[in-house]
Amino acid sequence: MSEAALRFEDLSSRRRFGCKGPGAEAWLSARGYHVPPMPNTAVVDAAGVLVARLATSEFLVEAADGGGDDVSSTMQQLTSAGRPPDVYPVARFDLVLSISGPGTDALLRQICSVHFTPLLADAKRHAGPVILTSMIGVGVVACPRLGDLGPGVTVWIDPSFAHYFWTTLLEVGDETGGVIIGKSNAVGHTT
Repeated sequence: MSEAALRFEDLSSRRRFGCKGPGAEAWLSARGYHVPPMPNTAVVDAAGVLVARLATSEFLVEAADGGGDDVSSTMQQLTSAGRPPDVYPVARFDLVLSISGPGTDALLRQICSVHFTPLLADAKRHAGPVILTSMIGVGVVACPRLGDLGPGVTVWIDPSFAHYFWTTLLEVGDETGGVIIGKSNAVGHTT
């Protein structure tokens, strides 16, 4: 990493889907996904698929480090007439950003009321908490995760707030020690 304290990376192109309902946990498990047992937790399985339990019976499934074909196939099953009657699809068109680097904690202290310091200190590569909160006035799903640059956070944002969130994040990030922008698909920046 260069002199910048932060690295932002757009992960919006990763394949994902959401589902909910009383049969969602069993349905995902039957398809081979590792489903976290507790609400507001996430796991990444050996294939690289992240399953985040957002509540007792709502899930976000994303090809985080691989497994894109499996995620696409399951999404097709979910939207077909053959899906179980107690499992419902949830549209997921999020802006997904990774925030990492030594300035991550300082940035999060400025944009979010949740105290991320202990969460970042305990971040793991393949499991962790899921936080539903507000950042710079926008509702987000956030997941602390240990990456190649140390602890960071992946944030899922409603796409209708994408431009506001992105431009405000860049402004605050620049004030926090500078930003490097990684690959990007949804917000128009490249490495």
